[in-house]
Amino acid sequence: MSGKKRTRLSPEGRRNQLLDSARDLIQNQGFSGFTMEALATEAGVSNPLVYKYFDTRLELLQELWAREYERYISNVYEKISKAENFEDIVRLFVDLNFSELSLGGITHILGAQPEVREVTKEKQKANLRNTGRFLVNTVEEMYHLTPSQAGHLIALASGASQEAGRHFARYGGSRKKMVEDTVSFILKGVEAFKK
Repeated sequence: MSGKKRTRLSPEGRRNQLLDSARDLIQNQGFSGFTMEALATEAGVSNPLVYKYFDTRLELLQELWAREYERYISNVYEKISKAENFEDIVRLFVDLNFSELSLGGITHILGAQPEVREVTKEKQKANLRNTGRFLVNTVEEMYHLTPSQAGHLIALASGASQEAGRHFARYGGSRKKMVEDTVSFILKGVEAFKK
């Protein structure tokens, strides 16, 4: 065990401490080398204590993913509710794509693991449908488009935003400038589309 002082926590507190330690360990040292033993060392607890809370590495990772995914989605919905106009909504989703697709984020790391992501599959589908419906309805109403036109436009905008995020993750650069350029590209595309 490391030199960290072990603290007596409630079962829920200990579970969260282990999940937090797992998150930090994965972000700092990568997914492939993550072990329950490394987690015990990071958390300053014994191996048997880790296994008291999580039977397997996969169970722990799935619980961590479910928690982090829920936090991510709550953050998205909170930000959507505060958007004042369509440009704010576009900026929000572009910024989220840049964050999600940049290497090192816990949702990106865990979300790339199909067996980990499995526990939220249905929730992810529902969130994607709801978000897509919201965006299509917003574009349809704001720009007086048919549902089909609005859906096509959202697909194009989403593709541009995701590819810009991937490009930034691969090549770097000024994140702020790339986000602004992507937002501008999408908004100008929407304007051109409705003519």
